[in-house]
Amino acid sequence: MEENKAKGHSLDDLGVIFLSGNINETAAEAVCRSIIEMNLSGKNPQIQMIINSAGGECAAGFAIIDIMNWSRVPVLTTGLGMVASMGLLVFMAGQKGHRVITPRTSILSHRFWSLNVGNHSQLLARRKEEDLVHQRIVNHYLEYSNIGSVKELESTLLRDVDTWLSAEETVKYGIADLIEGKRRNESRSV
Repeated sequence: MEENKAKGHSLDDLGVIFLSGNINETAAEAVCRSIIEMNLSGKNPQIQMIINSAGGECAAGFAIIDIMNWSRVPVLTTGLGMVASMGLLVFMAGQKGHRVITPRTSILSHRFWSLNVGNHSQLLARRKEEDLVHQRIVNHYLEYSNIGSVKELESTLLRDVDTWLSAEETVKYGIADLIEGKRRNESRSV
């Protein structure tokens, strides 16, 4: 990495984006901006997004997903560390065939939750947005996994309790395409 900086290359110049930590408006703006700039520069044949996120705000995550879908440059995703909640939905939106998960990644799928305050009318109005968000999430899973029905989805990945998955299970459900193999230094004795 230092060698690339010395040559005047940043990770953005090389087509690499890190999405780590909480997915919020600030993170979404940075990721969306990077994807747009990489599309406009035309320097990279692909974008590699590395995700280590426990999730965050649905609106911010869907903004990232919409820009990934808009991108003329394919966005490949790699999940490591933790890929959970909205972080998982962003990961899933990567270019099919190129969604890579590392073997020790903690992976969480669950229903979204929200906390609302306000008068009765405000709560009723907010409920419509919650229903719309829930439907977006269901549609996203059905599009980016090999789950075939809402009933199957609700019994496997969007249950009433958190669903922790192994890397192998993410491939089984079509959420990831490949588990990155363990690479060992051959000169090191085991």
